Amino acid sequence: MKQLFLKGSYLSIILVLSLLILSAPDQVRAENTEFEFYYQNIEKVVEINNPEPEGWWENAKSFVKKGINFVKKAWEKNVTRPFLTGEGKKTWYSKKDENIAYEVQRTKVKSEKHLMQLMGAKSEDDLSDGQLALLAVYRHSKSQAIQQRTPYGYRSKIRVILSDTTGYDNREEYPNTTKDFWPYSQGRLIQMSSNRYNFSGSDKDAKSTFVHEFAHSMDRTIKEFIHPYGKDDSHYTNEMTRPRTAFVEGWAEYNEMLDSEDEVDSMHRSIKRIKIESDSEAGDYTYYDADSPDISGLDLLSVEGINANILYRLTTEIPDGREKVFKTFKGTRWKLFRNLKSFSRAFARKYPEDAAKLAEIFDQETHSKLSERELKHYAGSSDAVEEYIATRGEEVTVAEGSADRAKSPTPQQNVIRVNNMSTQDFSTALKKAHENMLQALAKYKNAVMKQSPTQNIKTLQQELQERQQIYKQLLDLRKK
Repeated sequence: MKQLFLKGSYLSIILVLSLLILSAPDQVRAENTEFEFYYQNIEKVVEINNPEPEGWWENAKSFVKKGINFVKKAWEKNVTRPFLTGEGKKTWYSKKDENIAYEVQRTKVKSEKHLMQLMGAKSEDDLSDGQLALLAVYRHSKSQAIQQRTPYGYRSKIRVILSDTTGYDNREEYPNTTKDFWPYSQGRLIQMSSNRYNFSGSDKDAKSTFVHEFAHSMDRTIKEFIHPYGKDDSHYTNEMTRPRTAFVEGWAEYNEMLDSEDEVDSMHRSIKRIKIESDSEAGDYTYYDADSPDISGLDLLSVEGINANILYRLTTEIPDGREKVFKTFKGTRWKLFRNLKSFSRAFARKYPEDAAKLAEIFDQETHSKLSERELKHYAGSSDAVEEYIATRGEEVTVAEGSADRAKSPTPQQNVIRVNNMSTQDFSTALKKAHENMLQALAKYKNAVMKQSPTQNIKTLQQELQERQQIYKQLLDLRKK
């Protein structure tokens, strides 16, 4: 009965959404994207269903309410929110707790001054860190960095909801606020929240996230339908997922890299080691060095961070690279099942003079693991690519911009090197490894204390684990 009820609800929602999408104005020909901002604040949390029903009657009522709330939630998120955003009192359904919802007040933002008034501030000094981040996002939408991207989108208008969660950030009292208002892009709608950026200096991270979500709104690619992010429905820059999903996230991360050297450095550190989730157990990951023979070149091309870095290298190592990447992106937007291969082949056809460099970048980013046939699948079969393949060396040439990654030894390489050291040199190496471990620990703790971005914390945690592994292996060698 329950399954039939939910199945019917799904079908009804899909039918309505399909009709709305088919009847929506054609935005594919949009020349420039404009942003329409809305400020919303939480007024109260309401219980929409009994979380602990007792007896058959209460359980029956709870079951019916659950079904009704499911339909309301799906309608609000997929129809009302993106298509009929509107002003006034709204209901925002919790993602984490099906028994609660938030009553919010939503107002269209007229200007920067108006936004500050809505946040109850006369000056920036009156704003919290999270509110300052929302203000930074609003300002950034008018920046040159954003405006130079707007001609490459296909939507004439994107609505942006700035959710102010002030008063509901206490995790003990309101444990679901962070996830319920997590930043996201829904194509025609972007949502940003103060809770996610409620720490000092968060405006830089908020602007970067806004660029990421805007990049998603520029993209029509449809991700794989079944577990695009794996069984745990989470994704990381160094995780192997699926080809279309890796391209979707890689495109968004590439856009962040364009505006931030910190993002570039973080990406280079991240993709040194690749994580692969178990097919049977959610959240169970196995780690591999990127140059390990246990992971193939094609596997690496399903890692979003490697997709991002390939796009970034095309931008920085080819004349007029940025314009060429964006024009190829725009020229292939009709491909709803686009992935890195369909993008790169289109790039090679459009710019044959750069095909050899394209092949070289793919070769280097996959540590020369692609076969000749696989490399041609991505770079095409032009004379230039054939010439590159003919001179392809056994060792991967280190390209400018990738030097730091290539020079950084793996923990195993560090241990191999110390086998031939003198006692004094070994002691120095051990001391240095200990200092590196303590520094990594301090950076990780500092990031946790400041509630830094989740991805940054995970990158620092990974770095700490690597430093700990090096130090432990050196200690083990000393015992021998």
